[in-house]
Amino acid sequence: MKSSIMKIMLPLLVAAPILAGCSGGGSDGSSSIDILIWDDATNLDFIEEKMNVWLGNFKQQYPDAPEINITYEEQGEAAAISDLLTVGESGNGPDLLAITSDTLSTGVNADLLAPITHAAEVEYVFDEKAASAATINGTVYAYPITSESHVIMYDKTQVSDPSIFDSFESLLASDKLLCWDTNDKDSAYYMFAFLTDAVLFGDDGTDPKDLSLTGAEGVANYTSLLKNYKDAIYPANPVDAVNYIEGGSAVGAVTTPFLYSQLENALGEGNVGMHVLPTIDGNTLRPLSGYKQYVISKYSKYPSIANDIAQYLTSSDVQADRLYEMNYLPTRYDGDILEVLAENELAEVYQASYDNSIAMPSLPQMGYYWTPMINFCKAIWNESNPTEDTVRSGLEEVETAILNG
Repeated sequence: MKSSIMKIMLPLLVAAPILAGCSGGGSDGSSSIDILIWDDATNLDFIEEKMNVWLGNFKQQYPDAPEINITYEEQGEAAAISDLLTVGESGNGPDLLAITSDTLSTGVNADLLAPITHAAEVEYVFDEKAASAATINGTVYAYPITSESHVIMYDKTQVSDPSIFDSFESLLASDKLLCWDTNDKDSAYYMFAFLTDAVLFGDDGTDPKDLSLTGAEGVANYTSLLKNYKDAIYPANPVDAVNYIEGGSAVGAVTTPFLYSQLENALGEGNVGMHVLPTIDGNTLRPLSGYKQYVISKYSKYPSIANDIAQYLTSSDVQADRLYEMNYLPTRYDGDILEVLAENELAEVYQASYDNSIAMPSLPQMGYYWTPMINFCKAIWNESNPTEDTVRSGLEEVETAILNG
C-alpha cells in the first residue's frame, strides 16, 4: 500500500480563527508565530515532512493569516519532562513535546503541562489502554502517538526456522542465543514480562495501593528462567545487542520498535525478522506496553495551535504513515490504519505482543518501581542457587520500596 495522502484536516479549520485574531502576528506583536517542538531524533525527519504538508495547506487556505514558523529540536522522550522543568518557565521551552507515558504524571504533578483541548477525540477514538495512559485523575493531558511492546527481532540469515522462538524449551534446544536485558539498565522494563500474574496498581493501573509482584505463576516463571533456561540468554541491552547479532554471538534480541531501523542497517534490508516473546513452561509472557505521547507545555504562548498540531500528528492519516514508513504500532484503529496493519507482517507481530501486554501505569508511584527492580534483576541474575523463595523475597523488597516511596 502506498503512503496515504495528507488531507486538509480539522486542525487547519480550528487554527484559522485563532490566528486571524492575532492582529496579523504573534502575541508579542511580531508578524509571525514561532512554535517549538521537541521530539526524539528518530522522529524529527518524519514529523517535519508531515508538518510541511500541514503548513502548505494552511498557507494556501489562509494566505492573510500570520506565518507559522516551526522549529524542531532533538529531545529524548524519556528525559523530556525533567528537561522541561529547567526551561519551561523561562519561556525558552517547547510548545509541544514528545514524552514517554510513564513520565506523564511527573509533568502533571509538577504543573508543567496543560490539559489538552481535544480530549473527547482521545477518549472515544483512541485505543482504550492508550487513552487511559493519557489520563491523570480523570483529565486528559496527552495525545498518544504510538504504542510499543516487546518483540524478538532476529537475523533471518542465522535463523531458518523462527519457531525456535515459540518457547524457551525450543530456544534452548536450538543452541541459539537471544539477547535480553536481564540485568542491565533497562532490565526492570524487559524482565517484568515474566511476572505474568503480577498486579501493578490495580486492574487499570490507577490504584496506588494495589500492588503485588509475587504472584505464584510469575515467581515460578522467573525461577524457571534462572534455573532452566539461562543458557539460552545472552544478557545485553538492545542497543548493544546490534553488535552481538551482527557479529554472530547472538541471533536476536528482545526489544521495542525503536531498534528496527538500526538492526536493518546492520543486517541489510529484508534480513530482520520478528516474533512474539517465547512462552515459558506453557505460560504466555506479559510484557509492559508503553506509549509515546505529545503533551502541551503550560508555558506555551500558543496552546491552541500547539494542540491542533499535536492532534494532526496523531491523526489517523499520520499514524497510518508512521506505521507504513517506520513500523510503529498505532494508538487508534480508524482510517487507513487497519488496511496497513493487514498488509504489514511486522505490525501483526507488534499487535500480538501488544495484545498480551499490560499497560504501564502513569501513576507517580510507578517512578518508585525502576531502581529497586533493576537492583533486584541484577542481584537475582547473579544468584548462584536461585529458588522460588529467593525470587519471592527479592520481589517483596521491591514492593516495599515502591510502597514506601
